[in-house]
Amino acid sequence: MTGWRIEGIILAAGKGTRMLPLTDALPKPLLTVTGVPLLEIAAEKLLRSGASRLHVNLYHLGGMIREYAGGKGWPVVFHEEEELLDTGGGIGNMAGDLRDADHVLLHNGDVLSSFGFDEAFEYHIGQKAMVTMILMNAGEGGRTPPAAVTVDAAGAVLDIGRPPPDGSRALGYTGMAIISGEALRYFPGEKKGLVPVLLEMISDRPGSVAGFDASSIDAAVWGEIGSPSSYIDIHRRIMVESVLFDGTIQPPPMPLRTGAGSSVDPGAEWSGFLDVGTGARIEGNTFLEDCVVLDGAVVRNGTRLRSAVVYNDKVLEVEK
Repeated sequence: MTGWRIEGIILAAGKGTRMLPLTDALPKPLLTVTGVPLLEIAAEKLLRSGASRLHVNLYHLGGMIREYAGGKGWPVVFHEEEELLDTGGGIGNMAGDLRDADHVLLHNGDVLSSFGFDEAFEYHIGQKAMVTMILMNAGEGGRTPPAAVTVDAAGAVLDIGRPPPDGSRALGYTGMAIISGEALRYFPGEKKGLVPVLLEMISDRPGSVAGFDASSIDAAVWGEIGSPSSYIDIHRRIMVESVLFDGTIQPPPMPLRTGAGSSVDPGAEWSGFLDVGTGARIEGNTFLEDCVVLDGAVVRNGTRLRSAVVYNDKVLEVEK
């Protein structure tokens, strides 16, 4: 990406409704994955990919996100939203501060992947696209994005959200994209989704929205933390299956991780995997199977949990 003015966007304004009531206490971008907040994983990936500045939109519990990001020393600009503007409007709200960028790297605040932007950026330049959506083969089980984006043989996005016609294929959107500076004029400063913006581009200039298939990258893996079950599954994939999503997240040598200042009583038992956050405490006579205990949380004597997230003095159990 040498020679281009590159900036990055992290979408962090969502309310995390499917993660309630946990996200009443903690915004989803600050949820940790083996001790590393999602926000940090995305930020470091964007900076490694050549972004000179990061732009983060804020709404729900934005002060917590601002405080965390501000303490990392990243070159970051925050964009407060008085009301939720959705993805298209959120990007449009940032457009004034992005006017000097040749290209913008977009990363949803709740996704993980083993791939970055380098291959997709090369493809984006080669296609002379206004926007390149980073896509993957779609499948079942929540470990790949749902099939929603129709592309033709040349890689142009034809449609989004409808079944593909004969001769075309549908791929899943990973929550990562590359936006050329010229495309920013399509993004309004008012509430609007990403899909209507992209469909307008496709209508105005067929072929202007491209789809890069990240499935072509060796060992490509992806995950989204959209629900408690997917949050537990991400930890299972890393801690039990040793899936490598990102260099900032290293699978532990065994399916147990204990953060700094945490304590696990010798009388505690666990099975599957157990992730224990910084300063957390697990008392004796407890049993935890496939659990995440967030920073500072306490698991009291006699507690038995399966597939659960423990935060503060509360428990969010995964519905079976």
